[in-house]
Amino acid sequence: MSKPTKQDVYTVQNPDGTFVTTTTTVKTKVDEDVAYGFGPGPVNRNYCFKPEAIIRVLEIIIGLVIVSVITSVYGPGPFKGVLFGQTILMVFDGIAFCFSFIFLVVFFFNLHNTHLFFWPWHVSDFIFSIVATIFFLFLSILEAYYSTGAWANNCNDIGGDGIIHNGCRLIYQWAFAAFFCFINAILYAISAVFANRERKRENLNRARGNY
Repeated sequence: MSKPTKQDVYTVQNPDGTFVTTTTTVKTKVDEDVAYGFGPGPVNRNYCFKPEAIIRVLEIIIGLVIVSVITSVYGPGPFKGVLFGQTILMVFDGIAFCFSFIFLVVFFFNLHNTHLFFWPWHVSDFIFSIVATIFFLFLSILEAYYSTGAWANNCNDIGGDGIIHNGCRLIYQWAFAAFFCFINAILYAISAVFANRERKRENLNRARGNY
């Protein structure tokens, strides 16, 4: 913030022939724009060893495993009809993967305290984790139903390894996907607990004037 100074000098002649000189000083207040950049900042190396970071990494890995085991049966889809839930699962799993990675990077590089301090990261993490918990819990039940093959009109349409079989049997790849969805629901529930704890700690520090 700067205040440029400008001076104007005026000379006026009075009716009696005398001259009066007036000097006017004008100070202009200029608000400078704040520029945000991505320069070097402190790295929270201890974050990698915290339970919340380890859980976040597990969420990302399991998210990749879920997509892999689903697509190992009939390919990447898109799934239609009664199996459209598989498409929903893979789309949401991809979204959860991206958000989990973003939170992992933000907290590791301390961006929530430096360059991106203006965004409520702990609140966003808490809300996202709650939503992910609900979705993965519901999708684990749906995936368990798909794994039974009960959705097929003909038992010859399904098989545990994607090959047509003469008899119905459990699609074990999708059974594993259901199991991993349930595990991810638990992990995101734990992440929500950690995020809520950090959110309360952040609010307490602000109330004490430490922020």
